[in-house]
Amino acid sequence: MENTAAPAAAVLPPRPQPRPPQRYRRPAPWLGLVAIGYAVVQLAMVIPHTGHALGWDESVYVSQVDPRTPPAYFSAPRSRGVSLLVAPLVSATDSIPALRILLMLLSAGALYGAFRVWTRLLPAPQVALAALLFSGLWITQISGPAVMPNLWVAIGAVAAVGWFLRVPDEPNARWWLAAVLAGVTLVRTPDGGWLALPLLIGAIGVRTWRPALLPLLGGTLLGAAQWIGEAYDRFGGIGERLNVSSDVEGGMGLHFSVGAALRSLNGPQLCRPCEVPLRHPELTVWWLALPVLTLLAVHTALRDRQESRRVRVGLGRPAVRPPAVPLTVLPIACAATLALPYLLLIGYSAPRFLMPSYALLALPIAGLVFRAVRAARSPQHLAVALGVIITLHLASQFVVLNHTVRQSDATTGRYRTAAKGLQGLGLRPPCLVTGDRALPVAYHAGCSSAQTSGNNRSITPPSLLRRAAREPTALLLRRGQARPPAYARTWVAYPLPGTEWNAYLPPDQAREWEARKSRQETSGNGPSMGAMTMSYPTTSWAGFAAAEPAFADYAQDRFRRYRHHVLATLRQDGSPRVTPLEVNFLSGELWLGMMPESRKALDLRRDPRFSVQANPGPGADLTEGDVRVSGRAVEVTDPGTLARFAEEVHPPEPFHLFRAEVTEVVHTALENGRMVLRTWRPGQPVRAVRPGGDDTPPRVEG
Repeated sequence: MENTAAPAAAVLPPRPQPRPPQRYRRPAPWLGLVAIGYAVVQLAMVIPHTGHALGWDESVYVSQVDPRTPPAYFSAPRSRGVSLLVAPLVSATDSIPALRILLMLLSAGALYGAFRVWTRLLPAPQVALAALLFSGLWITQISGPAVMPNLWVAIGAVAAVGWFLRVPDEPNARWWLAAVLAGVTLVRTPDGGWLALPLLIGAIGVRTWRPALLPLLGGTLLGAAQWIGEAYDRFGGIGERLNVSSDVEGGMGLHFSVGAALRSLNGPQLCRPCEVPLRHPELTVWWLALPVLTLLAVHTALRDRQESRRVRVGLGRPAVRPPAVPLTVLPIACAATLALPYLLLIGYSAPRFLMPSYALLALPIAGLVFRAVRAARSPQHLAVALGVIITLHLASQFVVLNHTVRQSDATTGRYRTAAKGLQGLGLRPPCLVTGDRALPVAYHAGCSSAQTSGNNRSITPPSLLRRAAREPTALLLRRGQARPPAYARTWVAYPLPGTEWNAYLPPDQAREWEARKSRQETSGNGPSMGAMTMSYPTTSWAGFAAAEPAFADYAQDRFRRYRHHVLATLRQDGSPRVTPLEVNFLSGELWLGMMPESRKALDLRRDPRFSVQANPGPGADLTEGDVRVSGRAVEVTDPGTLARFAEEVHPPEPFHLFRAEVTEVVHTALENGRMVLRTWRPGQPVRAVRPGGDDTPPRVEG
């Protein structure tokens, strides 16, 4: 019989070959790359435009720890954490570029550290995407090297919520939670309280989070200790400080400021009052989509409620699981409480106010993106499409950033220019600056700052006048718009070239400066103000009357003798225009009233320079003398001022009204048969010129 049995080798199954060991693939450091990119954007786009000067709020924070400048007034709503952050560097150097670079490095490192906390809770690529969505915002980029608290609150909020969620499984997490929350509260105490509120509710309501209760209370109180101590030291208690803070903020109460927040999305950096329109709404798609994306993230988390509540990341690839409900809802709850006071309790807005909310919302939205890609029929195609959308979003943020940093550059540059102008006017420490934008200008000039009104009111007019008698003082007012306050009505105004301000100096200080300038010109050295000497100083009619009362009374009497006088203005082509005019003296000012849309009114709107000649009277002799006043005409649009003028003068309505800023008063008269020319200019004594004889030159007196 034929043997049909198969050989044993053919019957037995082949031995399985051992697989080569898989090589461990280290995950790409996406989060680190995002932090590096964040620093590079700051270095390339922000610091070149902000490295030469500090902004308004920045000068307040830095001045608190700068040993070279007096501290600016620190209002009740502020907290000192940011000042303490920059104190070591500011104490060592006054270099603003060095300060910017330090903050760039710190902010990039803090961004990495805060989101790194979440890599134990969420997949690392998802965390990196959240960091990218937040750090790619223009307000986040411009805030990186800035001495401002809001970015640090945002970064601290991300870390605090992450450590809170890790408390049940990691004993050391509670200490990190307390430390981070203390830092947030030290940087901005009210925001620390709003951040802690939903975390405290969660710790009380959920048993597994109870171990976080003590760190939450301890961290918040530790961070607020300095603020509380200062409240009792400066304001008389916590309640009183909160009341003062409410006054500074314009009255804390129910204010629906969502519209203001929308109008400020693409700038300005502070919208108060927020009356600007929303420019380039096409660049606001991300912001407008935030509420929708947030609701979708919550819906997705609730739908996947049965999945694991926490995603752990080991050495291998992260588990592909949807985020649990706490990982989605808790960041959103904290984002809502942090946004609440800025959307409902104050009447103005700034994009930086909502940065903490943007940072926290980036986490669930990044999770939504990954969830959508995993659930798609064609994940690769959807991932590419979402990548294009995110790229376009980042590009739009760079457009806004470029525009905003250039505006910031121009604004802070004017602060520097104004400070140099004040130094050219003789302001050297110790000195005092008050008025419009006084805080940043004073910081860059090395002077103290004080305000008699407004949110930063820190001195009374009598106290300011007493200081002005002891040290060089300047009042800054926007040129052609603001009328000097009553205490400075007689001060002399010097235009600060390159800025929109006039610097008003007390009369004695102005006379001293004019005398020093005259000595420098006589010696051939020239004054230190450079081009500023080409602009004539101005003052009100009350300033002229205070400096030369007899001369002012005579000039005013000459104008009041007759009703009509002669006004000289400049046409559009620069040629002179001469027209009749009535003048009025009220409240220490010289007023020029005109018919609506008259040629002379249009001339003055275009070029405010003028001269008005008093009616010489009948006859050909100069027996009554001749008076001419020159200066700059400032149009008055305030309804109250117009109403008071109309009540006193009863002009035909409607009318244009201009207030005269006097640069020169000239009196020409015959004395003993000879002509005498007397001239007065702000800050200078009356100068009389008498003609000489055939062999003698004219004689100058004064």
